[in-house]
Amino acid sequence: MAVSWLNQWFRPSSKAPSDGEISLKDMGAGHKAKILRLSGDDATAHRLREMGFRESALIEKNTDNGAIICKVAQARVAISKKLAQNIFVKDMGRVKNSMSEDLVLLSDMSVGQQGVIKDFTADNDDYERIVEMGVTPGEHVEIIRYAPLGDPIEIRVRGYLLSLRKAEAERIKVSVIN
Repeated sequence: MAVSWLNQWFRPSSKAPSDGEISLKDMGAGHKAKILRLSGDDATAHRLREMGFRESALIEKNTDNGAIICKVAQARVAISKKLAQNIFVKDMGRVKNSMSEDLVLLSDMSVGQQGVIKDFTADNDDYERIVEMGVTPGEHVEIIRYAPLGDPIEIRVRGYLLSLRKAEAERIKVSVIN
């Protein structure tokens, strides 16, 4: 049976872990991490993405007793250790209970994550248009959803929903709220 180029392009990687990459199962409880990749078959990867485990998403591993409980996309999710073996992460250390001082790009946040807009990467014509729509430093922002191919991104800012192109979201620096 021939595999379409689309399935081949979006098939989860089955390559061996690289330096600094560990499975979520092997990461210590009380640590936060950035998801690097998902492995396994298409159905497993799809299921994980539906639960919020997306590439580049930030997660926290809360417990490791029996099932693994993680905070992902501002929700607590329980998964089996077998399923956690398919999530490869970069350990970012122990969780702090305050607002993260590290800035991330709005486009790198996962669904449900919230943060405070801090800065923009560059001033250009898009910058003025974005500011006119109410996306200004100091405003709280929440990722509502991504379009099926990741572009555009729907956010909640100032109490209303706004769709931004991914290229615009890549210019907005946000401090993620833990």
